[in-house]
Amino acid sequence: MPTTATTHTSTLERADGIVCALLTPYRPDGSIATDVLQAHTQSLIEQGIDGLYVCGSTGDGVMLDADSRVHCVQAVAEATEGEVPIIAHVGTNSTDMTLDLAERSVEAGADAVSSILPSIPLTAAETRSYFLDIVRASPAPFIAYNFPARSGVGLPQDLLAELAEEPNLYGLKNTSGDIFEMSAFTRLREGSLRVWNGHDEVLYAGLSVGACGAIGSTFNAFPLLYKDLLTAFRNGDHPEALRLQHQVEDLVRILVAFGVMPSLRAILASRGVEMGPSRRPQRDLDASSRSQLLSAIANLNLTA
Repeated sequence: MPTTATTHTSTLERADGIVCALLTPYRPDGSIATDVLQAHTQSLIEQGIDGLYVCGSTGDGVMLDADSRVHCVQAVAEATEGEVPIIAHVGTNSTDMTLDLAERSVEAGADAVSSILPSIPLTAAETRSYFLDIVRASPAPFIAYNFPARSGVGLPQDLLAELAEEPNLYGLKNTSGDIFEMSAFTRLREGSLRVWNGHDEVLYAGLSVGACGAIGSTFNAFPLLYKDLLTAFRNGDHPEALRLQHQVEDLVRILVAFGVMPSLRAILASRGVEMGPSRRPQRDLDASSRSQLLSAIANLNLTA
């Protein structure tokens, strides 16, 4: 029988592709709409998604209490029934809280755990300590999360190189948009470190420097567009991959103009997937903005 770590790693190999950073759906009272979350998960699997990233920035992870985050992981695990790997984002501003959440998330069905840096001011030594403590004590393969715009500080290349020497570090979710930096990350472990592109609008560039795939928010509503782009790239059909990349760029420009997260909720709602209200203090689009958004998306004539 394989060890637990080996089992997790084998499952995670299937995440080399398009991994959806799940939105978390809510009821009007703010409670998690478990049935919607599970139905949305199953729909994404049917559309060929390669993995699921639960309670990250897209899924309001740091805005939810620990019980709610574990509940989301368990609900997604029940919906996937092992068909695709689950990565649980467990980052908090406390090392101990993060490790406790990691334990609970793995028990709930996560195949790997991931963490962004704390959003509190840290020295370089404290940043190093946070990641080293977590990667060494994590109950499942660990995926570091580099998102300077959210955490306020980037993951230094020398620190990731040090982390890459730890056997339990599985890879990196890199949401920086810095392709030069991403290229350096993908060259660690003699090119074997898995790095997922984290800004959807630069997917083609990320793949070109060695990203194994992508973890993104817009995959909630447009998974086939990204799956087709990845397939074209892997098949060496770069004209087609670039054509799809340009569609991605046009799409993301519109989403950014209206607000990415509320836009995704509005788009899914227009398809009958009731994601519910945004988590306060985030705000939803008004009726006029929703109409303009949906019209702009329709005018793109996306091919996937």
